[in-house]
Amino acid sequence: MRHTNAQLAKLEERLLALPAENDGMLVSELDGFVAGLIIGPEIIMPGEWLPEVWGDEQTPNFANLEDARATLDAVMAHYNRVALGLAKAVPAYEALFDRDPINGELMWELWITGFQRAMQLRSDLWRDLIESDDKEVVASMRLIAGLCDVGTGQSKLAAATIAQLQDIALQTIPDAVLTFNAHTKRRVAPANRSAVPSGGGKVGRNAPCPCQSGRKYKKCCGAGASR
Repeated sequence: MRHTNAQLAKLEERLLALPAENDGMLVSELDGFVAGLIIGPEIIMPGEWLPEVWGDEQTPNFANLEDARATLDAVMAHYNRVALGLAKAVPAYEALFDRDPINGELMWELWITGFQRAMQLRSDLWRDLIESDDKEVVASMRLIAGLCDVGTGQSKLAAATIAQLQDIALQTIPDAVLTFNAHTKRRVAPANRSAVPSGGGKVGRNAPCPCQSGRKYKKCCGAGASR
């Protein structure tokens, strides 16, 4: 599902407003993180992953309640847009990469950092995918693992191989996301992979959000559903 410039501008504004000392996520990192959460081998509730977005502080020091709500709404709306795109009969995913401020080239490193952080929340389950009998899944796992190592400067691959990975990263990352998404859909019943983690049944817009945030569904996980 395509994001509008206005949606991305709002998200960027809210994330940049987080206290700098928290080292919270930026848009590209959040996009990779959200993608990893949605296509991952197990549902993870927002109460567990939201602290990763905020950074070092599990509860950011927001200026006021309205500021906190606006930031949460922007993050959850992005999550829901990505989830809805991947839930389509013909799934769609548009990776959000940063641009180099000097030469304008797209950069994949921050996106892969976010995806890796999502994988680390269920690292054992992700590692199991390398033993999958699906050759495309295994190839995608090796690609993502290789990019994670390159992105953190820990790769032990030959320089020529690293250069090759860097050259194909922008084109192959979205394909890897769709491959993992298809694999997850085959393994898990669609009812359990909805955009909003739920215990079952349709959630009323004024009902408490099933993510246990204490807010109404329409103001939390359902924020992106009406957009």
